[in-house]
Amino acid sequence: MSTHQIAAERVMLRGPKVQDSNGKVVTPRPFDLEGVLSEFVGLTEEARADFLGIFAHGLTVEIRVALLDHPVPDAEADRAYQVNEWLHQLTSCLTPKQRRGADGEAELIRNIAVSSFRYGLEAAVGRAVATAAGNTIAPAKKHAAGSVD
Repeated sequence: MSTHQIAAERVMLRGPKVQDSNGKVVTPRPFDLEGVLSEFVGLTEEARADFLGIFAHGLTVEIRVALLDHPVPDAEADRAYQVNEWLHQLTSCLTPKQRRGADGEAELIRNIAVSSFRYGLEAAVGRAVATAAGNTIAPAKKHAAGSVD
C-alpha cells in the first residue's frame, strides 16, 4: 500500500495489547487518527507538548525493542533509524522557538502515522499515539468538564 493510498483513506491505528487478569491478551479495536488529531489541536500548548513528549517516549521504546537482539538485522536497523528520524522531528518541535502551532504539530503526527505503514511501524506508532492521547486528551476532557479527582 503506497503512502498516497494511505493518505487518501482514514488512518486507522491500534493502541497497545493488554493482558487481562485471566491471562487473556486483548487486542484493542482500531482507532481513527483523525479523531485523535481533531482533539489534539484543541489542547493547550502545554498539553500538546505533553502529548508530543509522551509520543516521542513511546517511540524510544520501539528503538530499544528493535535493537535488543544482537546482531541486529538490517531491516531492524532501518526501522530504528526511521524511528530516530521521527524522534528528531518531534523533539525539535518541542523547542519553544521551533513550535509549529496546533495544526502544524497535528500534521507532523499525521505524517508520521501515514509513513509508518511504509516501514511496518504502524503498530509502534499506534501504541505511542494511543498512550499519548490517553494521557493528555482524556484528562484534558475531564478537567474541562469540571471533574475533580
